Amino acid sequence: MAHNGSGDRESVAAALRGLFMTAARLQDRKLSMTAAGVIDTVDRRGPCRITQLAASEGVAQPSMTAMVMGLERAGLVERRKDPADLRVVLVALTPAGRKYINRQRNHLSVYIARLMEEVSDEEFEALLAAKPALDHLWELSAKYASEYAL
Repeated sequence: MAHNGSGDRESVAAALRGLFMTAARLQDRKLSMTAAGVIDTVDRRGPCRITQLAASEGVAQPSMTAMVMGLERAGLVERRKDPADLRVVLVALTPAGRKYINRQRNHLSVYIARLMEEVSDEEFEALLAAKPALDHLWELSAKYASEYAL
């Protein structure tokens, strides 16, 4: 049975939204969500230009420059020259930045693992079957996030 109705989509969206909001509340409050997102993006993509980070996080370039400066002062990122073009500056994680993002991911993973202990075998199988779709949603989120930033 196909579930393409707007009510079905909204129901799934609401469940995902609730999980995202809970995950956001579990994050370290020392950094803003955008700053934590920058660290996550640099970890996943590798060293990035400030313009790339601004686009991926949905903020203006001057705001991203200021954010990167704050993350530099905190010792979480560093600027380095792009070996392919020495005129370009890239933002890269420091060891402290990598430790920060790994600690955040581990904290969230422990929480999610605890939740997973409570689901039935059938629910787990449904989640497992949904993993390709969830992976695709994650890919799409990176593509469209800047269009929907508030």
